[in-house]
Amino acid sequence: MSGLGRAGERVRPGGWPPRQRRWYPVTALGVATAIGLLAAACAGTPAADPAAEPRARFDLEHDAFAFANLVRAERPGWNDSFANYCLLISRSASQFYRFARFAPDQSPASPEEYARLVHEVMARPAWALPADDAQRVSIPGYANLRDFSAAQERIIKEAFGSNVLSMMHWRTWRVGVDFPPEHQERLAHEVIDEVDAGRPVPLMITNFPHEDLLNHSVLVYEHRPGQQGTDFLAYDPNDPGSPLTLYYDATARAFWVGPLTYSQPGRIRAFRIYTSPLF
Repeated sequence: MSGLGRAGERVRPGGWPPRQRRWYPVTALGVATAIGLLAAACAGTPAADPAAEPRARFDLEHDAFAFANLVRAERPGWNDSFANYCLLISRSASQFYRFARFAPDQSPASPEEYARLVHEVMARPAWALPADDAQRVSIPGYANLRDFSAAQERIIKEAFGSNVLSMMHWRTWRVGVDFPPEHQERLAHEVIDEVDAGRPVPLMITNFPHEDLLNHSVLVYEHRPGQQGTDFLAYDPNDPGSPLTLYYDATARAFWVGPLTYSQPGRIRAFRIYTSPLF
């Protein structure tokens, strides 16, 4: 049950309070809000193929990259060479799940061939439906993405290119949109449907413009009944070994996140990314 914390502050299950949301009168933010609400209503989802058989569910131990996106705030003074890649990592993990198949019984390929195969997978539209086995890019010599990325880390990281596309991507401007409860409710139901259909969902989660800023991309791959709604399990590029849990409160029609090593717990907003060429 939810209770009241300090000064009547509503407390989520587990006892942690919501973040204080501080909105500032910025003209660009107001414009972005209006455009974003329209975009949220217009963004579409690929139609499911009723003849397609769902693949095995996304498995964090096999379908995630072995390396982590580095968090600069946790390494003050360091010149991290692989930080701020969360958007590209969540997108690419979804692409490998949808468009690649691994062939451990085949002989390993050359570094040049692996680089070509990685680029071929990442070039597929991230919003396309999962391919059948005959249309998938075959990765020889490895059993899954985690093994492949552990052995071929340099090649895969080079394929990501600059992290500017993750830090300043046009899809992320919607972090300034104060999505209404109706949007978050629709999103929760949509994510459940997508996950049940075997399609993990890249999400952007944010508490902008909170002083303890969280702008992050994760890949939701599972859902479970929660105390007051639904718990969503997600692949967190910052921590590939442990799932991140997003809590959806059906009464408040809002998302929450628990304590993270790089962020405080509290209420967040979420929206889908890579649903079309524009969104």
